[in-house]
Amino acid sequence: MKNLFKKQNTEMDFSNLTPIITSGATAGIAIANHLGKNPQTGGLIGVGLSLLVTGLITALDEETLVENSKN
Repeated sequence: MKNLFKKQNTEMDFSNLTPIITSGATAGIAIANHLGKNPQTGGLIGVGLSLLVTGLITALDEETLVENSKN
């Protein structure tokens, strides 16, 4: 069972944001072109999904215990 008394770091490092956005947009545009859909919409969806996945992975990696928690 997961520890319910974990605190997450809410700070975000923006130094690696540009490669994440460009790769997400490129993948979304390529998929949209392949499916015959609007490339701009595909790019926006690709950026959103890449930021979501990056945020989830970062949140899982940077979990810290709260100092006053009782186990």
